[in-house]
Amino acid sequence: MSEVLLDTLILPAQMGLRFLDAHSQQPVVDGLRCTLFRRRDGRPIGVATATPGGVHHWPDLAAPWRSDLASPPLPPQSSRAEVVVEDRLERFLPVRLAWPTEPDSDSPCLATITLCSAPQRNAPAAAATVHALLATETGAPAAWARVLATDAQSRATTGMSDAAGRLTLHLPFPRPERRVAKSPPDSPPAAPGMGAAITLQIFHDPGVGDEAVAAAAAGSPGPTAPFLPGWSAQPEVRALARIGATDAFGPLRLEPDRPSVPVTDGLPPNRSELRLMPL
Repeated sequence: MSEVLLDTLILPAQMGLRFLDAHSQQPVVDGLRCTLFRRRDGRPIGVATATPGGVHHWPDLAAPWRSDLASPPLPPQSSRAEVVVEDRLERFLPVRLAWPTEPDSDSPCLATITLCSAPQRNAPAAAATVHALLATETGAPAAWARVLATDAQSRATTGMSDAAGRLTLHLPFPRPERRVAKSPPDSPPAAPGMGAAITLQIFHDPGVGDEAVAAAAAGSPGPTAPFLPGWSAQPEVRALARIGATDAFGPLRLEPDRPSVPVTDGLPPNRSELRLMPL
């Protein structure tokens, strides 16, 4: 049998985008579309190619837009291009990224972005689910709010409201609470506790929603979506426990197989909102 000589060819790669599911922290390997476009006029520059592992990149990107020519990357507000990320399977909410984006600290050619669940996404197996309608003090939708749910084991899961203020947040079910033994014990004995509690931190700036609407009106392709740098920098706000007071909404209890719906008390019967106010 004759010998076959194999050559190794190394080609330069552009910046790759990797997306994680906020619920599982696992890579999203299918269903996503990443469109690169010019901010000035919304002209599409290219649609990303995805590797089997779910990394999106533009191997044939023209020189003016190549990420390796911008080192370090420009500030997000000064970038000449953006990436619109949308899920064709409607599991995740869309976002917009500045291009070139900031790479991961351990990889100069890879940027990792977490995607938040959309309201219509079915609950993953064994997940706890939170549904809420987020609103400002005046009752206006709190569009594109950032929500951080933390359990007793300090595990944090990120969520995002959509343009109408609707929030669906799926998270791994926390470790059930332990019931304190009574002396004498209850008769009959209480059933073992399966519930758990989480705390919610909410961050919101109405300007993020205004910017998303303005970008769509200016010709940004794809759905209306928040600009990720601005979304991540929103200030913390207070979720109200009741109308007419400033008490903060307390821990939210989760039950197996039943979504939890946090609401502000004291609203009219036809309103089931979680009202927000500045700190």
